[in-house]
Amino acid sequence: MLEFLRFGRAWAPIAKAAALFVLPLPLAIAAVIELAHGDLPRFALTAGGLASLWTAGVLAATALAADARHYLGQRPDPPRLPLKTASLVMTALGAALAALAGDHAWPGAVLFATLAGLGHRAFYGADLRARRIDIAAVDGVDVAAVKAQLELAYARLLGIERAAGRIEVPEFGERLRRITAIGRRILAEIERDPRDAARARRFLNVYLDGAEKITTEYARTHRQPGAPTLEDNFRHLLGELETSFEAQHRKLLEHDTLALDVDIEVFAARLKREGLG
Repeated sequence: MLEFLRFGRAWAPIAKAAALFVLPLPLAIAAVIELAHGDLPRFALTAGGLASLWTAGVLAATALAADARHYLGQRPDPPRLPLKTASLVMTALGAALAALAGDHAWPGAVLFATLAGLGHRAFYGADLRARRIDIAAVDGVDVAAVKAQLELAYARLLGIERAAGRIEVPEFGERLRRITAIGRRILAEIERDPRDAARARRFLNVYLDGAEKITTEYARTHRQPGAPTLEDNFRHLLGELETSFEAQHRKLLEHDTLALDVDIEVFAARLKREGLG
């Protein structure tokens, strides 16, 4: 039931795009009448406004569908193209053309376009933006490779957060939020000093991958309160994970490469015992 409601909340906003198809329908009727009367200049303005608004509807529906897939975890990043912004521009253009077709002067058309654009932003919101990763330039460091590592790491943290949202045990959700917060601090440290990526390579590959697998699997099989033994085991594992994340952050700041690798070996062994190594 929880998953159904979550799915519904994710996709429901797409219905908003219908407004850009339904509200301009009077323009379609007006265009038919103008064409029948042979008023081609007015018909061109009306038809242009209608086409602009319907195009805005297609763009808005596409953007909202992409947002829903991003929210549900079906795509790691929001769309790269600013589809909502393009939809806003087309809405403003459609409103301006419709105003001109209604014998409004240019100042009035601009006012209608401005109001339509503001209404569009209030109704549909702004485009989602992928997290910007700013890596400091350091000699001898492959910035592109570090950026790729960090993009994958941030995606894994996002996967943990999404899985946490499917678990109905509040304690587990709170612990997982603390764990991902520590993880983001570690990744931010790597952004500031990309040389840390080499020191933290096993953390990026073992810890985050294992944490995401554990959380996703638990959310898939035990999202609701159930067997106490399973809950206690997961609770203990989350405690170890949180402690380990804190230790990795501290040791990364201290540039303690040896201790970092030793601790990761311990966690890797635990993952293998859990069948996730």
